[in-house]
Amino acid sequence: MPKIVSSSTVSSSNFDENQNDQRQKLQIYYCLCSEFLMVIDAELQLLPRRKSDNAIIVDNRQRTYKLNAEPKQPVILKRRDGFEKQYRYHCPRCELFIAYEMKEERKSDHYTYIVDAALTDVQGIAPPSALLEPTEVK
Repeated sequence: MPKIVSSSTVSSSNFDENQNDQRQKLQIYYCLCSEFLMVIDAELQLLPRRKSDNAIIVDNRQRTYKLNAEPKQPVILKRRDGFEKQYRYHCPRCELFIAYEMKEERKSDHYTYIVDAALTDVQGIAPPSALLEPTEVK
């Protein structure tokens, strides 16, 4: 009976161009303190905005993303047409308020809202809108 002297495994990676294109479409966002916070399959500037506070609307049914943020206690806000309960997410490093949802469990609601000017796509540089005076949205 013959003896097996050695065994070898052949491994190769064969990336499709489509896979590479999908990786390039991912957008990375940082907190103003330079902490990595979000990777998403769309540019935040192109997503719709909420009229009440100009927050960026991320549709949890259409978008794929990961948000690296710590939840805090819910906050109840008085709005023109009643009250709104927000489950807020904060930067784990500097605790800046960056996002919120309307339900307690992450991504259990249809939308996640990203606070206007809380994230930047260039690490260490604040977006221009973060330096503007806040305006009251009516």
